[in-house]
Amino acid sequence: MRVLFLTDSLSDLDGVGRYAVRLIAALEREHGELEVEVLLSRKHRPTSAEVPAHWRVGVGLPPDYFFYMSPLRFWGSLLASLPRVWRAARRADLVHAIKDYPHNYLGLLAARLAGRPCVATAHGTYTIQPLESARHRARALWAYRRFAAMIAVSRYTARRLAAMAGEGGVDSARLRVVPNAVSAEHYDLPRGLEGRPWSGKRFTLSIGELKERKGHHLALEAWCPLARERPDLHHFLVGKAGGDAYQRSLEEIVERAGLSDRVHFVGNVTEEEKVDLLQGAEVFLHTPVTAADGGFEGFGIVYLEASAAGTAVIGTQDSGAEDAVLDGGTGFLVAPEPEAVAEALERLLDDDGLRRTMGEAGVEHARACSWEDNARTVAALYAEVAR
Repeated sequence: MRVLFLTDSLSDLDGVGRYAVRLIAALEREHGELEVEVLLSRKHRPTSAEVPAHWRVGVGLPPDYFFYMSPLRFWGSLLASLPRVWRAARRADLVHAIKDYPHNYLGLLAARLAGRPCVATAHGTYTIQPLESARHRARALWAYRRFAAMIAVSRYTARRLAAMAGEGGVDSARLRVVPNAVSAEHYDLPRGLEGRPWSGKRFTLSIGELKERKGHHLALEAWCPLARERPDLHHFLVGKAGGDAYQRSLEEIVERAGLSDRVHFVGNVTEEEKVDLLQGAEVFLHTPVTAADGGFEGFGIVYLEASAAGTAVIGTQDSGAEDAVLDGGTGFLVAPEPEAVAEALERLLDDDGLRRTMGEAGVEHARACSWEDNARTVAALYAEVAR
């Protein structure tokens, strides 16, 4: 089978990139005769070292900010990209739009012109955002009703999509929940890196771009009061810096608490450094919220990565964390409030046995959430819609 994948990223630095690389690689292992072609956005992050040379990878999609373009630029960019996507679709048996709307809308148009079925992945925020837009809602609904299938990465995302689409929205028979996964074996071997800012320190860890929906403010508001009583405790925050008002608000939380020397904004790190951090952290703290702009966490692969590394996790309710964290098993799911986060964090920091038990449960949970299982389900869906 020949599949054309549309994504803005094949990078380890973002969730969609990791999803694309891991899923496509697992599909190749599952379906030995799979022929892969990938079209990326014009502005994309560095390609993962795990991308094999035999994948046919090109740049042919509009940039990330396609959704935000003025109407004139939007249609100009779509029409400029459509011929290349159409030609690639003609070479394929099926198109899988991994990137959300409006890139998946472009993919659907190209696939229909080429007479090919189109499957789309619904990751979270950027699937729902168009349905909240007066300008984009009708067009997004038109597309969502015409995809051969939509893959929701979590039950939470599927519920949000069904609620926002409303009556006559997305056909439930075509909306399939296929939860995100993790390559658990990748986190088995201790990295033991030396000379890093976290080397030799006792620390907690958060990973995620510095944006409101990631909930870093909630994590810091809970962490700072506890840290005053634990002078040896540090916190590392990994993720692309925005250099904006939100980032400044995070820095101000830390400055007011007098803890600037123990909270470290380290930006993006290498894959090996990320694994080293996950393995060394006492607690992985990721507390997403529904942001003022409606953004939310659709799943959170980082929870499974932390679990695979044997680290207890804390996530928040009313987010995709509900599908990634086993509450009371691999960690805690708490209300998105500083007091609730602090209570769970204090409990874990003060109980070595509980952290160890949850870490061990996390490893087992991560091993059960394999990309191979994900790929088998997706491959069966491909076969179904390509008939």
